[in-house]
Amino acid sequence: MEFHGPIIRPATDADSVFIEVTAGCTHNSCGFCNFYKDTPFYMAPIEQVERDLKEAKEEFPNAKKIWASGGTPFALSAKKLIALGHLFKRYYPHAVVSTYSRIDDLFRKSVDDIRAIHESGIDDIMIGIESGDDEVLSFVNKGYTAADVVRECRKLDQAGLPYRSIYLGGLPGKGKLVESAKKSATVFNQIHPYFMYLTNVTVMPGTKLYRQRESGEFVESTEKERLMEIRELVSDLKNPIVVDSETSSSSVYFIADLPKDREALRDRLDRYINSFSEQDEEQWKFKRAHTQYI
Repeated sequence: MEFHGPIIRPATDADSVFIEVTAGCTHNSCGFCNFYKDTPFYMAPIEQVERDLKEAKEEFPNAKKIWASGGTPFALSAKKLIALGHLFKRYYPHAVVSTYSRIDDLFRKSVDDIRAIHESGIDDIMIGIESGDDEVLSFVNKGYTAADVVRECRKLDQAGLPYRSIYLGGLPGKGKLVESAKKSATVFNQIHPYFMYLTNVTVMPGTKLYRQRESGEFVESTEKERLMEIRELVSDLKNPIVVDSETSSSSVYFIADLPKDREALRDRLDRYINSFSEQDEEQWKFKRAHTQYI
């Protein structure tokens, strides 16, 4: 098996067979991210992908999930993605094939392109949307706007390609989280991801966000404010979606099927917020301060 950089995948895909499609990230400029700082962007030749699939098939002949590894595999052309989809299904016809996409990976793909990619064998994509607040997206240099999110995800909706999303709590900074969550919910209410991975930003050394925090340009929110952000977001989401907060950076764990679980979840969050103590705050402040490089 060949890998030319770190394997970054959602926790939900940890039980997948990992097959490298790309390495690194075409953008590699998000202010909070250091995942691919030392990994030049690389496109795996189709011959490499097939060799790895043959090797994986010998070890895991009945795998049900495949993760097409890389920071931005969906940056590849529709033609290349279609060829890869057919190749994955040749070796694993019954496995779910998932991968990452950025919003701007979709800019150059039509609805028909996306439909053809899906029909070839790419079953599901995960998009690090992070926020629907233009001020936040600009500050962390995501490379797209909230309007871009709505336009491109609607293409996925029309093409019938299932997609998941990542929401990165804490990005707006102190005093801005609740209002930003309202703006994000407005965006998410116009699109239809079936799953949201709700995680929290950790300010990592070596990132632009770290330097901005050191200079005072960015002020981290309290943990209690992050909980209030979550409450606002889940209160305002209207379309059916499963929200999963069970990450190492979250101070409250839940998997909620909205809107069915909304009232019970809000009640739970209210109780947690109201009981959140200064000691709890100090513990989370210590944990975030001692998080190591990723």
